Amino acid sequence: MTTAKKTGLLGITLYAAAMNFSIRWLATGAATGPVALPIWIAAAILFLIPLLTATLELSARFPEEGAIYAWTRETQGPFAGFLCGWLYWACNLPYFASLLFFIVNLFGRSLVATGWGAPLGLIFAQPSGAFAATSLLVILVALMHARGFGVGKWLPVIGAAMSISLLVFIIATGFYLSGRDGSATDFAAASYLPPLNANGAILWSSMLFAYAGVEGVALMRNEVKGGVKTVVRALGLLAILQTLGYAIGTGAMLMIVPQSLASRLGGLPEAIGAALDKLHLAAAQPAFLLIIGLSLLGGLSAWFGAAARLPFAVGVDRMLPPAVGRLDPRTGAPVVAIWIQALLTIAVLALSALGSTVAGAYDFVVAMGVITFMIPYLWMFAAYWIVQKRNDGRLDFRTPGGKPWALFLALLGTVMVLSAIAGSLVPSPEEPHPLMAFLKLLGASTVMITVGALIYGAHILRTKGQK
Repeated sequence: MTTAKKTGLLGITLYAAAMNFSIRWLATGAATGPVALPIWIAAAILFLIPLLTATLELSARFPEEGAIYAWTRETQGPFAGFLCGWLYWACNLPYFASLLFFIVNLFGRSLVATGWGAPLGLIFAQPSGAFAATSLLVILVALMHARGFGVGKWLPVIGAAMSISLLVFIIATGFYLSGRDGSATDFAAASYLPPLNANGAILWSSMLFAYAGVEGVALMRNEVKGGVKTVVRALGLLAILQTLGYAIGTGAMLMIVPQSLASRLGGLPEAIGAALDKLHLAAAQPAFLLIIGLSLLGGLSAWFGAAARLPFAVGVDRMLPPAVGRLDPRTGAPVVAIWIQALLTIAVLALSALGSTVAGAYDFVVAMGVITFMIPYLWMFAAYWIVQKRNDGRLDFRTPGGKPWALFLALLGTVMVLSAIAGSLVPSPEEPHPLMAFLKLLGASTVMITVGALIYGAHILRTKGQK
């Protein structure tokens, strides 16, 4: 029995925002141009609504730990559940690694820009320095989550506050500069028809990816006062923030810089820098680089804490060593699962830091997470479809409109996931070797699935040997 305190609506809403509202998507939208605005709305209607509704009903039907893993296991069997949970968890490791390097790069640039912090910032730019800094960040995040949700939530809460502050700044700056100098983009003359080519497929896949992840909040439901009822309200607020934030934020970015410039910028830091230059506030750039880094670190910490609940849930089912399935009696944290995840993340970081000899291995690990992140949603929407045959009595949430609408949303969600996977497989037009890029993604995903199947097979053989 744990004595850890649970969080309320504000705490879980900010945690959910840290997980699922990433300010860096505004730069992606701006680089696409005004056509991104209707696509943000379409992706929210066609994917976010089915995903949100499925998450809430499945959470209400299955109170067990594990969320998407438990939903799949209970509706499609232990093998499907394990493979779904494995893919959902394992694809986070390369995500953590790549995001950590980007965060440390931002912190380093911030230090260099101050002048007085340049020596340390230049150390962060070196492979060994970047590895040391990213490893320390992993240890910090793990230490906080090992102390329980009451401590682990603070980096995500700070990150969410930073992201929302940046969003407000971008929107306010966009409208201010538009009023002062005129909009950098002529929205009236712009085309709002998405390109029906490789770029269009990649764009659609990217924007669906931006909305994915709300189901991850269900992994933290047992840390929340009021359970599913509170999660329903939190995810409703999150959906509003995501949809309006991405659409209005992208529009504001295009008021600040035209698409032709946005597409040449390296990402959000450069776009913010362009805005500061127009405001004659270039001296504030180090502070904004730090704020962007903190917003991303909060998002990483939120996913780190949620993802650790998956190996814990699998450990409870005795598919992993019993220690993985234990909670700290005082903090309620899955401490062993947290530290296993931290060590594996550092191992992936090491692949990148060891030099060009292992650069290919690191790239392959990153490629593993591109498609496999979306595959578990196929199991999730299948679970949503299957449970409509059940009568679970009174629930804290049911799909508005009942079974017919639930079946429609399950089918719609499945189609959207398949379209995202297909778009992920489309090589960029700038890719010099498109066939090799396609085969690399396909091969990496196959390896990830095969490893999961082998781990499950080893569990079955071990179980039979104990009988």
